[in-house]
Amino acid sequence: MKHLIYTFSIAALLVSCQSKQADTNTHKRNTMATIYVQQSPEYIALTEQAYAIAKTSLDNQFRIATSPLAVVLDIDETVLDNSPFQAKQILENFDYPDHWDEWCEKEEARPIPGSLEFLQYADSRGIVIFYISNRKEHLLEATINNLNKYGYPQVDKEHIMLRTSTSSKEERRQKVRDQGLEIALLIGDNLDDMSAEFEVEDIDKRKEAVYANQTKFGTKYIVLPNPTYGKWVSNRGFYNAKLDQDSLAASYLNGF
Repeated sequence: MKHLIYTFSIAALLVSCQSKQADTNTHKRNTMATIYVQQSPEYIALTEQAYAIAKTSLDNQFRIATSPLAVVLDIDETVLDNSPFQAKQILENFDYPDHWDEWCEKEEARPIPGSLEFLQYADSRGIVIFYISNRKEHLLEATINNLNKYGYPQVDKEHIMLRTSTSSKEERRQKVRDQGLEIALLIGDNLDDMSAEFEVEDIDKRKEAVYANQTKFGTKYIVLPNPTYGKWVSNRGFYNAKLDQDSLAASYLNGF
């Protein structure tokens, strides 16, 4: 019910954003993106499609594998839907990490469509699953409880690697390889979830890295849609509350 209240309240922002708080709310830019995630059938179709492609690729690799296979994937906006947290940011005008621990500890994030079925299938094929997330380690118990609520497989301290000293996931991915496992698939909503090649700040260099790795997308790299937050937003300055968000957005629009 609270999830629906957030959704409907966000919709109201589209009709009326006349208060002083709304005028200074840097999260207003996220209104349509969050409604898209919560309401559009297209978002469901995209995530289901991503995991269907992942299943096909996994089957193809399983047939020719010479080493045990692993699937490595992110958690937030890849396995669990945190759009109610994004909605609360818009409605109450606060910045991450405010209320993030509170949200995680509620253990109410719902499955991203397609993720549970895919991971249960991978588990049935004997694939080792690792959840590599930049949630901080003190949220491990809440994260395990939230995933277990829906029956996600291989949810334990050995298979969930949260952030300790660095947000880079490369060291944690290497720990998977060090176990003699071949990583068949890397799945996430941020390119940094795939490879250290994408861990650059300049957005144009990140685009270049995409083109350089284009044959891996849909085969080894599976990207989930996330229009609400991520490095692509921070690289364009949208997390800077001191900037005029409307003018900033207009500067990146390409019309005809």
